[in-house]
Amino acid sequence: MKRPPREELVARFAPGRSFLDVGAMWSVHGAIAFAARDAGATAVTALDVMAPTPEFLERQGDVRFVQGDVHDPGVTMPHDVVWCSGVLYHAPNPVLTLERLRDLTTELLILQTMTLPELPGVKQGLVFYPGVPNARLYARWGEQAARSLRLPEPGEDQYAPWWWGISQSALFAMLRAADFEPVEHWGDPFAVHVLARPRG
Repeated sequence: MKRPPREELVARFAPGRSFLDVGAMWSVHGAIAFAARDAGATAVTALDVMAPTPEFLERQGDVRFVQGDVHDPGVTMPHDVVWCSGVLYHAPNPVLTLERLRDLTTELLILQTMTLPELPGVKQGLVFYPGVPNARLYARWGEQAARSLRLPEPGEDQYAPWWWGISQSALFAMLRAADFEPVEHWGDPFAVHVLARPRG
């Protein structure tokens, strides 16, 4: 499937459903949450470990904001549709992250993540980024990304680094381990969107 614009994707699934945007702030200031509201979602929540940005607060209106970590047991806010973009490769334990997303998803997860091409001879391969030699090989995502293939600095947010390079076959296996069934996906070897439905 050809990659549709993000707003088109939101417009396809948000109308008439509750919508949760996980990781809503970084560099986008709640743009997806606002797109869901404008598309006719019944209720919209933006969740992030970051505080709301001034740009978000200017437009907030009836979009609920929760500052918190998706991994915290106290974050219990199931929504019909959950959007999670640019989060999974920042998670030290991506299977746990997917399990928490499963707890929050009643109908559909829309997941976007950076990936790696399949590793020769290795199905469901992963690369652990911190300490990887020659991090400049990964500069295709930009110099900032290449500098993020490391452990957190003392006192730094544990989600600041890029922890994992995940092949698409590994990603689909992880989704199934977390009780999702991938139903549609598109992208290229280095980035993918996946639509996944909760199983059971």
